[in-house]
Amino acid sequence: MPLTNLSKGGLIALIISLAGCQTVQENTVAVSQTDITSDRVSSTEPNLTDVIEPSLSDEAMYDPLAIVRELGEAIDSPNVNESVDENDPEVEPKTDLAAIEGTVWAEIINGFALEDLKETKYADLHRRRLTHSPGFFSDFLVKADIYLPYVWTEVKRRGLPAELALLPYVESAYSPWAVSRMGAVGMWQIMPGTARVLKLKLGQTCDQRRDVIHSTRAALDYLEQMHAKFDDWLLAIAAYNAGPGRIERAIKRNKRAGKPTDFWSLKLPRETRRYVPRLLVTRNLILDAKAQGIELPNIEPEIPFKMVNLEAPMEVSLVQELSGLSLEEIRRYNPCIRSWITPAQEPYQLVLPNSAVQEFSTRLVSVSVRDYVRTRPYKVQTGDTLSEIAARIGATVPELMMLNGMSNSRIVAGRTIRVPSTSENISKQLVNLELGNAYGETIRYKVRNGDSLWKIARRFQTTVKDLRKLNATSNLIRPGEWLVVPVN
Repeated sequence: MPLTNLSKGGLIALIISLAGCQTVQENTVAVSQTDITSDRVSSTEPNLTDVIEPSLSDEAMYDPLAIVRELGEAIDSPNVNESVDENDPEVEPKTDLAAIEGTVWAEIINGFALEDLKETKYADLHRRRLTHSPGFFSDFLVKADIYLPYVWTEVKRRGLPAELALLPYVESAYSPWAVSRMGAVGMWQIMPGTARVLKLKLGQTCDQRRDVIHSTRAALDYLEQMHAKFDDWLLAIAAYNAGPGRIERAIKRNKRAGKPTDFWSLKLPRETRRYVPRLLVTRNLILDAKAQGIELPNIEPEIPFKMVNLEAPMEVSLVQELSGLSLEEIRRYNPCIRSWITPAQEPYQLVLPNSAVQEFSTRLVSVSVRDYVRTRPYKVQTGDTLSEIAARIGATVPELMMLNGMSNSRIVAGRTIRVPSTSENISKQLVNLELGNAYGETIRYKVRNGDSLWKIARRFQTTVKDLRKLNATSNLIRPGEWLVVPVN
């Protein structure tokens, strides 16, 4: 994955040369106003850039779903032979709004606007998956407790169908740590090429596809673009999954054959034929929660975090000290962080839970910008390389080059360079944190002839127990079957 080049002088100038005590600036991007006092309050929203249609191959745009076991791979079972009578009257699902008053669900339900679900075997399979045991669907929905209020606020602000706020459930079970076998990342499952087109930065210190604010902006921009192209929300959602080229070709085929060009009439990849029904099934289960005996989780509509603008990037261990948060909590609210330092892409932003903003701000006023990253001198020894030094202290070569204003990685024995003085290897801890789906980052693995769970577990340095739990499977696996495998 190409990484954004960091300016060698920009960050070092901010970190080393700036002096004086600083105050926090809050960025109120669709976030409630803070009650703390600061010298300057920024209400700047991340730039909404007009996105051109990606010049990506269809294969690059086509990304399978289901990163965690709750969705899995919706295998077309040969045992499912049920037919659906299209003449059966459709019953509009209903829910008891009184039971969810004051939660985000009441608002979302009132904003549902997409057309009715046409029953298919894919819809039936997915409904069974989400309701196979009591409490499963409720537990599935609660995974979005931190992120859903923000996504819903943005969907509502743009005047889009409320169903779009449910799309990350279909993509990743709302996990910013989800990784597909084709390289799509984050709760919106954005491919590297698409990320660049949508102006997301894939830097050394932050992959913005994991960032809730930036990835949501990018995904909704793209969905709006697809809707403008096809003038149909189901086709726009299908294009988000399969790419606009596939949808266009399917429409042209149907036009030549004199057939309708709605989503249900098009010949599309099997994954896309599953994708849209999965979204509508999720919506209908929320609507029909009372009749299904489903208790919708109590997620409040208030966004539980605030964006904070910093004068410069800050080492994560200092964020811990100033906020009183654990490393796990910091990364849960800042899933894009991938190093010992907060994102080094301007604007220098940090996401904090509402409960921690005041304490962070109060303590920050006594910290000089030049102390955001605490460094110590290191005398280069004979035989040292910058990569070896970086590995020992938990940094990266580009970070050390940045801190020292170096144009290349060549170092000379006897010279002194600056290295982070952080006492713990934060980068290693971040990699090893088991967040999101409780297994850290995952990939999808296609079972081969001769494979067993024991062999796969050994290959990926995990356990049979974790593989069974993550995939809700027994020891019996078959060639061609897809498994979700933790890669930490």
